[in-house]
Amino acid sequence: MLPMLGAIAPLAKILFNTIEKSVPDKDLQEKLKAQLNEQLLKSSTEELKAAASIVEAEAKAGWFTASWRPLLMYVLIFVLVFNYIFAPIIKMLTGAVVGFDLPGDVWTLLQIGLGGYVVGRSGESIAKSIASRPQSKE
Repeated sequence: MLPMLGAIAPLAKILFNTIEKSVPDKDLQEKLKAQLNEQLLKSSTEELKAAASIVEAEAKAGWFTASWRPLLMYVLIFVLVFNYIFAPIIKMLTGAVVGFDLPGDVWTLLQIGLGGYVVGRSGESIAKSIASRPQSKE
């Protein structure tokens, strides 16, 4: 979903530039831009709600269903620690090769998993700080 949101921004910029070039009336330009921006925000909000409902459904489905992502990350981290810390020590002490080559997809999966965790936790922190901020009386 995040790559899709990243793809919308350049598209919106192109559409805004096209509106500026093709519509001579400045008021109409601003009205069209506002409507386009509203539609983009509405579709992004709907996508985020859909993603949130998926996560909520997984959380309600039970312990294993709610925990499969963290468990997968734990397994991958264990494999990496074993392969790059313990295996060289075992090889140095006994001469036996116990490590194995990891496919590139494992690294990609780990990067996506850890990146998603970091982004999710950052988003949580930002949401909490915004929610706890005192509201202005305007």
